[in-house]
Amino acid sequence: MTRLKLKKTAIAGALGVACAVLLAGTATAGQFDGVTLRVGTWGGAWKGDQEAVIVPKFEALGGKIEFVTGSPQANLAKLIAGRGKAPFDIMEILDAQIGDFLKAKFLQPIDLSKIPNKADLEDWQYDTNKVGSWFTQETICYNQDKFRELGLARPTTYSDLANAKLKGRLSIPDITSGGGLANFGAFAYAGGGDEKNVQPGLKLINSLNALKFWSRGGEVVTQFQSGDVYAAVVHAGWCVRARKAGANVTTVHPVINDKYVGVHKHGWLGIMKSSKQIEAAHWYINQFIDEDFQFAFATRSGVVPVNKKAIARLAEDPVLKEMLQLAKADIDRQLRLDYTKADIGAWTDQWNRSVTKQ
Repeated sequence: MTRLKLKKTAIAGALGVACAVLLAGTATAGQFDGVTLRVGTWGGAWKGDQEAVIVPKFEALGGKIEFVTGSPQANLAKLIAGRGKAPFDIMEILDAQIGDFLKAKFLQPIDLSKIPNKADLEDWQYDTNKVGSWFTQETICYNQDKFRELGLARPTTYSDLANAKLKGRLSIPDITSGGGLANFGAFAYAGGGDEKNVQPGLKLINSLNALKFWSRGGEVVTQFQSGDVYAAVVHAGWCVRARKAGANVTTVHPVINDKYVGVHKHGWLGIMKSSKQIEAAHWYINQFIDEDFQFAFATRSGVVPVNKKAIARLAEDPVLKEMLQLAKADIDRQLRLDYTKADIGAWTDQWNRSVTKQ
């Protein structure tokens, strides 16, 4: 480990301990003695941020946190296999999954009086079933140098990517990827369709001559670094990472139609019906949407906070200010798909039968 990494680790550890000590002085001592809270979340740095900031606070109150890592899709499969008996108390849930959770009655009610930090969220970002945890802004990320070299104007719509000069140099998300459903729905709207009519989106996708269909956002960063692609449809956080990796890229929030500019994908936290750690689960959700955690989490992961105070602070970073939409009016214009109107199985079937992959 390098000295710089050691220094960063030491700083993170010191901050975590400081937070824990501060909390211990203001909360009930031993509040969670003997309590083990299990959290279903992604692994890697995503889990690491929670371990660095939230876990020390919980441990200072006597408790222990265990992480069950995996994608929301994988964790939902665990729930289904266990007939609702979850191997975790709290789970991260994607917007496209909420209907499945409610239909299967996997969630228990949230007592919103125990989530005081909800005051910093928009009203639609919480209810008695779920609390918003983050969102992404799905964008067109493009290499500014290559576009100038090719004499291409800054793209503003998906259709602008259907240019012969970009043939084989474009990457878009596969429908099975984390950004797949949100972006497929956006293509449908951009083509003149909607959640119930995705054929216009399929036609638009097949006009783009994409190089490949990415499954993980990290693939896009590598493709920009190697020069394999000049543009990609991906959330802004991955474009930020590509910039930091040395590619001269930036984002465009695509014009979808007269009503929408940009695309919004939302993450939620829910408490499993089978959980017995109700108080601890509420505590964790409240900590996850705390301003300081939301800010630190967003700047490292590339997602956007749901906490409005944390969103405002992102403007402190010039790259985030450039690549993200931070004004409420702009965020409100982003397309948010209504998955209650969508037949995801039919979407996937039509995709598999219609999309031409090179």
